[in-house]
Amino acid sequence: MATGLYTSDAIYIQREKVESFIQNREKWAVLIPGYLHHELLNANNMIWVFQGDFGIIQKAVKVELQLKSSEPHQVLFDLVGLSDPINGDGSFEIKHQDESLLLTGSLTMKASGFLAGMMNPVLEKFVPQLVEQLVSQMALTVAKD
Repeated sequence: MATGLYTSDAIYIQREKVESFIQNREKWAVLIPGYLHHELLNANNMIWVFQGDFGIIQKAVKVELQLKSSEPHQVLFDLVGLSDPINGDGSFEIKHQDESLLLTGSLTMKASGFLAGMMNPVLEKFVPQLVEQLVSQMALTVAKD
């Protein structure tokens, strides 16, 4: 199972601004590395399509994000593979540190089926990089707005 966990550097802006940003999935969907497009299905579900660079293979990946829980300081979700048998879960959480905020993102993904033996080692490299890039971009974007 591939896991990525990354915490941003200190963010010195209002907590409400960061909370509003993580609650609006459309704002951070466009920051996914390799973003192609997304579709908001309803209040709890959206589809992400992004170009994944899996070593020697580049592939469009389509997943459904299913919201599990949404608190002002935390978003929890499941990912269900639509184009490939890749499933997982993730979260974004805001924490206080002295006079600043930290944004932590986590993601776990696992391939199943015929290609699992080949895909899971690739995901182990891909997922941590994806999480670091996404959380870094989220922190930069929310600090600029």
